[in-house]
Amino acid sequence: MTRGKAWAVAGGVAILLVVAIVLAVCLTQDHGSQPGCESCRPDGDMMDYLLSTGHINRRDGLEVTWYHAANLRSEMETALNSDVMVLEADVNVEGLNTVNETGIPIMAHPPDIYSDNTLEQWLEAVLARSRKGIKLDFKSIKAVGPSLDLLRKQTENERIQRPVWINADILDGPNVPLPVAVNATQFLSLVQEKYPNATLSLGWTTVYFSFIPNRTYTQDMIEKMHKLVVALPQKVTFPVRAVMARAAWSHFRWLLSQSDRYSLTLWQSASDPVTVDDLLYLRKHSATHQIYYDLFEPVLSQFKELVQKRSGSSRF
Repeated sequence: MTRGKAWAVAGGVAILLVVAIVLAVCLTQDHGSQPGCESCRPDGDMMDYLLSTGHINRRDGLEVTWYHAANLRSEMETALNSDVMVLEADVNVEGLNTVNETGIPIMAHPPDIYSDNTLEQWLEAVLARSRKGIKLDFKSIKAVGPSLDLLRKQTENERIQRPVWINADILDGPNVPLPVAVNATQFLSLVQEKYPNATLSLGWTTVYFSFIPNRTYTQDMIEKMHKLVVALPQKVTFPVRAVMARAAWSHFRWLLSQSDRYSLTLWQSASDPVTVDDLLYLRKHSATHQIYYDLFEPVLSQFKELVQKRSGSSRF
């Protein structure tokens, strides 16, 4: 072989090696996502994902629908057979704080500490039978580590090709007499260590009584939360009790202005007197992609109907 041919061969091998390295890096970065679908991954944007699946036709949080407490197998089956887009479920530890505590993550909302459904079984069913988004709500720090290990295992096996939200109330909020929030430092450390590629859903504990005056979120509460998450890489949605949101809107408007990674998720307890007027105010003073509306009927349908009439559109 002549020197020229040898150099040509060496150059060709070098080019092939560079191409192989680039492909390996790309495959590593896209691990767990479907080809051509950037949002089909645990840290994908929920609205972009639902756009890609055809569930919504614009980046509007009002189009996204939710199923609460899809915990027991019967509830999970109902949720899987529905047209709801995102499944919200609660994760606890079997036998929490009793002699029967096993450390196994189960699908149960406190005070329930037993269930006919483990997180592993829940994930298996949801991943195999739907394309719905996932939101897991943690009320106990003990459930977080083992649950994130299960999520990581399923992601490494390329099973989770959809957005995952990891939810916990990590700060005490309005009208809460005793500290009951999940430990913020432990929770955020576990997520960064075990399952960083997800959306964080981080809220405040709240208490609301319809028959007495209630306090709302303060600027200090909002700034304390912002300090906890400002340096984190993840997208963050902040669950906000809808009945308290308008009175504190200046604080939340400030929060949304701090990062394009931030959104709000308005939620409602079944007895909360949320008004359509308040919801219209919040929507008027925010971008459509900045707020998700996780609300009960009939308020949600009444709100959607008025938004539709005002916008002159069949889809808000």
